[in-house]
Amino acid sequence: MLVQNDIPLAPYTTFRLGGEAKYFISIKTKQDVKDALLYCRNQKLPYMILGGGSNTIIRDSGFDGVVLQIQIPGIRCLEANESSVIYEVGAGVIWDQFVEYVVKQGLTGIECLSGIPGSVGASPIQNIGAYGQEVKDTIISIQCLDEAGNEITISNEDCNFTYRNSEFKSGMFRNWIVCSVTFQLSKQKEPCILYPEVKKQWEILLSESKEHKSNENLRTTQLESLRNLIIGLRKKKSMVLDENDPNTRSAGSFFTNPILADSEIQKFLIKASKLGYTDPPMYHESNGTKKLSAAWLIEHSGIKKGDIFPGGVGISTNHCLGLININGTANALLAMAESIQKRVFETFSIHLEREPVVRP
Repeated sequence: MLVQNDIPLAPYTTFRLGGEAKYFISIKTKQDVKDALLYCRNQKLPYMILGGGSNTIIRDSGFDGVVLQIQIPGIRCLEANESSVIYEVGAGVIWDQFVEYVVKQGLTGIECLSGIPGSVGASPIQNIGAYGQEVKDTIISIQCLDEAGNEITISNEDCNFTYRNSEFKSGMFRNWIVCSVTFQLSKQKEPCILYPEVKKQWEILLSESKEHKSNENLRTTQLESLRNLIIGLRKKKSMVLDENDPNTRSAGSFFTNPILADSEIQKFLIKASKLGYTDPPMYHESNGTKKLSAAWLIEHSGIKKGDIFPGGVGISTNHCLGLININGTANALLAMAESIQKRVFETFSIHLEREPVVRP
């Protein structure tokens, strides 16, 4: 096990922000995790888990402990039948590479999660989701190690998945280390076509594919087309990592969409109506609540795409949920986020929740 000293952490995050790690260990096997945890205990050092760095804000002061960067590889088929396939996937596998692999097998369940940056190990932590899909709907279990190095398998139910949250993000498992995730993907279920912008383009693609009925791999071809459609939509919003696009020096969507009960919705509608907004966008959830658009709230509180804030940070020119690092600091980024939260609350009495995690 190689322990490195004084390693800059900014290159390991999509924000390209943050100080140094006093110690840094690359984790490539489950045994590496056990060895690293033993090292931390013996040296009485705190540790911090780092995956793909796409949902992480590292403070400018860095981390005075051990950063464990998870790079555990591997996609292993555990079971396959006429209706589904079960895979165990290493936590260090790049998420979008796994999505691409699954789509090429003609399997549904995560096709709308194409283009999301980060690693497989991080996917259950915040229950990643996009365009009507959430990863919780395909996860069977999570294989992890607790703080003592004990191997534990956590069921889907025990994760207590909610909108962009889980026990790994804010509950009893938040200091545990994900080593692999087991997914079940479908051979039979239709692709997820829920969002209007997806549905419109999908219908065009579907009509074109029907002209090639002799294609033996029609399902796979359609799924690949849908994947490309999703990635295209994300690129327009600078939500796909691209070194040539400064707008992608971000964490994607910085705030989650607020979910409100009916009583809270009525208060919001009254507030919005007084400001002249009679039909703000909202989405009906299966549990009876309604989801507001964080992007709409930000824009209608007076903050626009392309706005620049003090300290070398700003808003993406393509999507106002993309808070970006231009040439700034983590402190400036967090100050901008707080000012946006304050503006939205003062305007609509709605508190926006930050999606990325601040470390340490």
